[in-house]
Amino acid sequence: MAELVAAFLFIGVVAYAVLGGADFGAGFWDLLAGGAKRGREPRHLIDVSLAPVWEANHTWLIYCLVVLWTAFPPAFAAITTTLYIPLVLALLGIVLRGAGFAFRKATVRTEEQRLYGAAFALSSVLTPYCFGAIAGGLASGRVPTAGNGDAISSWVNPSSILGGVLAVLACSYLAATYLTVEALHRDDQRLYRYFRDRAIAAGAVTGAVSIAGIFVLHADSPRLFDRLSGPALPLVILAAVGGLVGLALLWARRTVGTRVAAAGAVAVVIVGWGVAQTPYLLGTHLSITEAAAPDTTLAVVVGVAIVAGLLIVPSLVLLFRLSSRGAVGADDRPFRGGVTEGERGIGEGMTEGDGSAGGKAGPGSGAASTQGDRSTGARSARTPAAPVGPATVRSRPHRWVPYALCAGAVTATALAGARATRPDTRWYRELNTPDWQPPPWAFGAVWTPLYASIAVAGGRALNAAHGPQRKALAGEFAANLALNAGWSNLFFRLRSPLAGLAGTLLLDASNVRLLARVARTDRKAAVALLPYAVWCAYATCLNASIVTRNHEPGHRGAAKN
Repeated sequence: MAELVAAFLFIGVVAYAVLGGADFGAGFWDLLAGGAKRGREPRHLIDVSLAPVWEANHTWLIYCLVVLWTAFPPAFAAITTTLYIPLVLALLGIVLRGAGFAFRKATVRTEEQRLYGAAFALSSVLTPYCFGAIAGGLASGRVPTAGNGDAISSWVNPSSILGGVLAVLACSYLAATYLTVEALHRDDQRLYRYFRDRAIAAGAVTGAVSIAGIFVLHADSPRLFDRLSGPALPLVILAAVGGLVGLALLWARRTVGTRVAAAGAVAVVIVGWGVAQTPYLLGTHLSITEAAAPDTTLAVVVGVAIVAGLLIVPSLVLLFRLSSRGAVGADDRPFRGGVTEGERGIGEGMTEGDGSAGGKAGPGSGAASTQGDRSTGARSARTPAAPVGPATVRSRPHRWVPYALCAGAVTATALAGARATRPDTRWYRELNTPDWQPPPWAFGAVWTPLYASIAVAGGRALNAAHGPQRKALAGEFAANLALNAGWSNLFFRLRSPLAGLAGTLLLDASNVRLLARVARTDRKAAVALLPYAVWCAYATCLNASIVTRNHEPGHRGAAKN
């Protein structure tokens, strides 16, 4: 249970690094934009891209703090009593950054705008540096279990400096990549080139600093270095490949997939750090199980985390979609200039965004935004974009209802399955299971994003369907979720791996039917369901292996060899 909660906590860390990190990176480019005249257009693009989403991305920071102090109170006490200086600076930076960003747009005097703009830009650099320094202090084992460690050396050391610099560079790379796509969506050739060049430069510098950091970690954090070059090495390689792919796409002047590659590379780096630090919360000591709260508290945290994920993720996706359509902050979205055919690359496929309007891929949207209508990038500069106002938003009533219904159905399915699942029972522990079965906590970590993808895909497909097609699709989803919840009851309540195998085979057949039906309505929704279908197929193989290893009728214990 403790490992499962730790996985949920780390999902929040990755989400904040990818989404909130891009917001901080936008402030970094605001700082380097130049004087009032030279930096006017880059800052305007940053403002209109950041405004609709920047507050929502801090949801993940609150989530991480709540889970940490509730589920792992000894670790929370040790961190806050040792690293209180960078924590206070980071929180102060968040407050000053928000105030500077808000007041800069509200003031009219140039002097005041410069003051608030400086507060926004400098705080956007200070905050990620402090978070990176905290990560470096934890990874190097400078936070004692009892807390009250050295308040200075715990975050002013080689590992912390490396972590802070990498955090600022990674945020700047993410933001420049997202802003490159946003500039293309606005048909602004000059800003497209401006941010593309900076994204390439930031990515190259981040890679160079990462290579140099190998020697820093070898000298200052030997355990982290050994783990990164051992169990976490595949993730390190994958992150490097993702970064190179993102740079290659930018260099080739193609934007399809660039946001996914950039966000994926940063996310894999964070995951690699987590794998390297496992099983310790404080780098070299205080394991996850030692710091965990009682099981009853952890069970509540798991339930709250699942419900929160099912509510937050669809809400953020809806926010990013509305922002991409111009329904949020529409008054600040004028189009300027035009991108030449040479800048668009081959065909029309460079444009990412939503399927109906100019598409926004601002610093908050990241990988959560979807690829969309390819005709957007080919819009003629002489044809003005249709204005989007309150009347336009009201003309599409109740599009949130299918998402809400799907989220509720998926939540009920998850709770029903969780109540029936008993991996801690003696019967299950005595089963003869294959070596390639994941640990129990991994199932919750995998199913949470899978359930969220089902809710999003279901809402999207139901919105695209009409009449009898929608009813048939809703019935297919309901049958699939019923089979999903039924497997846990067949396997754990009946204590019958054979019945569980029959249930998961039926679920696989339902997945095939569901994918085929959804693909006829909305291909992007079908793509979102693919990981769910693949995981169910893997679960079928695992269930079949358990059946063959425990083939005695009425099995209630370990299989005999």
